Amino acid sequence: MRRRRSRAKGMMERYTSDGGLTLTSMMDILTTLLFFVLKSYISGGEVTVPPPGVTLPRSTVNAAMHTSVVVAIDHEDIIMGGEKVATVREALATDELMIAPLAKKLEEARSQMDEIAQRKGEKREVARLATIQGDAGIEFRVLQKVMYTLDRNGFPDIALAVLKKA
Repeated sequence: MRRRRSRAKGMMERYTSDGGLTLTSMMDILTTLLFFVLKSYISGGEVTVPPPGVTLPRSTVNAAMHTSVVVAIDHEDIIMGGEKVATVREALATDELMIAPLAKKLEEARSQMDEIAQRKGEKREVARLATIQGDAGIEFRVLQKVMYTLDRNGFPDIALAVLKKA
């Protein structure tokens, strides 16, 4: 019985570590790091995730996305920066092309972009790009009003986010 205990004790001492990393742990870390680096190099351009309820239209697109202000439009709301700015019903209720709550939010974004550019010491005009993530089934009139509001509030370069056809 003693011999069995001493043999078990000897095996435990042989296979226990002194707190350092084992080879298996190191391989796990390196594998995770490798997948992260490969994913970073493979996915070039800007990543866009439409908000829930927005189904982007499909298109044959070749241009990469750039960092920009994102305005999302679903069947009920107009969303900018993850928060609801206006409703589609409110936008369609007036004959005016300008959507006032969206214009106010764009003014805030523009002043923030100008302040960041000033702090960086950039002397040239900051390129103001806007991307519209519009649901495939929205009315054209809503899209037209959002585009007009973007243009009149200092975001003349407008892109429409689409899913690439396979």
